[in-house]
Amino acid sequence: MKFIKSLNLARLIIIASLVAACLLGWSGSAAKGERDALSGVFAKDVPRVCREIQELSLLNTKLMGEVKGDKLLSQASPESYIRGCADHPSVQIGEVDMGSRNKHGQAGIVDRISSIRPFEQGRGRREFSHYKIAQFLYRLEADSRQIKVTNIRMDLVGSSRDLDKIPGDTWTFDIEVTNRVKESSAAGQ
Repeated sequence: MKFIKSLNLARLIIIASLVAACLLGWSGSAAKGERDALSGVFAKDVPRVCREIQELSLLNTKLMGEVKGDKLLSQASPESYIRGCADHPSVQIGEVDMGSRNKHGQAGIVDRISSIRPFEQGRGRREFSHYKIAQFLYRLEADSRQIKVTNIRMDLVGSSRDLDKIPGDTWTFDIEVTNRVKESSAAGQ
């Protein structure tokens, strides 16, 4: 009781400092023991893990570069990729009708065959110059290593039977493209 009555601010600070020093000493000792236990592991495993991280980061950089180069892989589906090619600034053929079917091959490979034709409006199929169709075909294969044009049918619009007249450069088209994927990838699309 006499000790508590004689307690002033200076003595209170001294007592709190002694308690804090004991706690810090105990936690420092525990941390040192933990560090000593892990120092053997660090000497062996850290260089190996650093090499693995470096190799994986280089592989990731390479794969990301391939994905950026292949616009099909960055799209949600082949249909959205094909529609994007149709809307490309050098193509601009607008809406296209699409249908697709799968052709199963060997070793779990599936050929996803998509048929593409111009969107039919109320007055019939739309017409394009051969240059626009060629640009569309180029775009389909240029931006993806997976899409290949496998069949093309171009019909001249308004051709006359008179051989003396040069027909206009208006065409319609039916195109088939093939996207070869593994069977597990085709099931998700």
